[in-house]
Amino acid sequence: MKQKKRTEVPDSVFEAFGFTLPKSIPEEYQAGSSLTDFVGGERILSLKKEHSYQKAYPVMNGVPLLNLNYPCMPVERYKQPDYVLKVIGKYLKETFMSFQKDDNPEMSETDPGFSYIQDILKPYQGELQVSYADRFSGDAAEIACITFRLPSCYCIRLDCMGGEDIYGGIGVKRKRRDGYYFLRGARSQKARVEAHIIDLTAFLSRVFLFTGIHQIQASVGLPLVQNIFKDYLDKEDERIGTGAPNPLAESIRQKTPLPLKNLFRTYTNNGREFFCLNEYTYLLSDALDILCRVLEVYLDIRYENRHRSEVGRSIATAYITKKNIPKAVHGAMESTGFMDYFKYVEFDEEVDLASVKTIEKEFEVLNRAYFSGKAFKDVTLRFRKLGKHKASGLYYPSLHTLCVDIRCPSSFVHEYFHMIDDQLGDLSLEVVFNRITVLYKEAFLRHMENLDECIKGTLNGKSKYNLQYFFRRAEIFARYGEIYFSRLLKVESSLIKPDLAYAYPESEELDKEVQNYYEELLVKRLPCCGLSEAV
Repeated sequence: MKQKKRTEVPDSVFEAFGFTLPKSIPEEYQAGSSLTDFVGGERILSLKKEHSYQKAYPVMNGVPLLNLNYPCMPVERYKQPDYVLKVIGKYLKETFMSFQKDDNPEMSETDPGFSYIQDILKPYQGELQVSYADRFSGDAAEIACITFRLPSCYCIRLDCMGGEDIYGGIGVKRKRRDGYYFLRGARSQKARVEAHIIDLTAFLSRVFLFTGIHQIQASVGLPLVQNIFKDYLDKEDERIGTGAPNPLAESIRQKTPLPLKNLFRTYTNNGREFFCLNEYTYLLSDALDILCRVLEVYLDIRYENRHRSEVGRSIATAYITKKNIPKAVHGAMESTGFMDYFKYVEFDEEVDLASVKTIEKEFEVLNRAYFSGKAFKDVTLRFRKLGKHKASGLYYPSLHTLCVDIRCPSSFVHEYFHMIDDQLGDLSLEVVFNRITVLYKEAFLRHMENLDECIKGTLNGKSKYNLQYFFRRAEIFARYGEIYFSRLLKVESSLIKPDLAYAYPESEELDKEVQNYYEELLVKRLPCCGLSEAV
């Protein structure tokens, strides 16, 4: 087919008629190049906004040390380290035992347990080698197997300790202390061949702990978590010059695992030098303290996500607009003053429209006086009956829906603070709110001692309204928003609970922190928040 003759038109002709010509394609846009690299980011998989609770959970859940079963985490801080260490040891032992078939403790390099040990010790590949040993692997291995009463055991060569071999076994029928063992009697003619026996579970528990601390620091970017490491380093900086260097602090600064040699200590016996596993040192104590603080954040985030998921399933009828709404009520919904502040407003057909007018005025005055007149045009407000939900109010972040029971309008401010927390980017997870959560838990536990035994039983139980529920950071944020208005500002309103009951403990130190925080939030921060942030 004959091609048409093409005429080249000068660019000036197009420009004369006001047409803009495409610019020459930059090298970055050439075929095969990565546009994500060009704009300096990763491939976008979703445009859905995710808040800190949602983003942090999968990352933290991916850390094996955090993702253990901590069902009975003590609320008292001094009890937490021992509990956590026991949980780690129990988890490792149960995992190893699950690899054994038919209760046969015999081991080999093909067993899953062998690979599992190598995975735990992987960060220390340059400091040790792992192998398995049976009675025929050598005199020291024979002593170890006899000591453990097992046909085989694990052998770990510690390059960091002068190439010394240590032996350990899982499923040991008789508990043995960490130390050096040798054969007695006739067999002692073997020139006192010695075997270094170690509590393998205790050793691996410590490795699991310290490598887990390193993984948390490296992978969990949540400021609230990173601040825990910062606090620890700041405290150590204050101690500089008061003692020997802190290997844990140095490993955190360098963002590397704690050197393996720090798990052992040397000692002298009969003029000879030996080494053994450190039982409980300041390094272990510090690491457990860091883990417990991170765990507190993680368990709260996990509970919060679970709570939101449950609420999402339970309020299906609460966020769906009713059909056949009476004309009078529908007209009130369209003309209500709440529409100036919310995306959509729904009234239950049983609402007293005269009372609604009063509520509208109270909210408008409250909003202008304390919330800078902010409108949240992405949020739906619904006044409904919530009896079957066992709540006087609900706020569900993913649906941007605030529900208030028509029989309890005093729940409004509490849920409104839940909304602010969510809409402004999970304020309850910020570092600046941490002090309030700490003081609240301390005050609550002190106050709890004087409560009725029935209430104590509920708080310590597994019901919905237990300590775990009240200790949610998001719940504390909303609860102390109420306290700021009712107790500190003395605001009287139909939208605020007049009786705060036992879940609102009094503390002068706490009230001072609450005053400073919410004043900063409402007087300085919220007014500077643009509409895009508030929506």
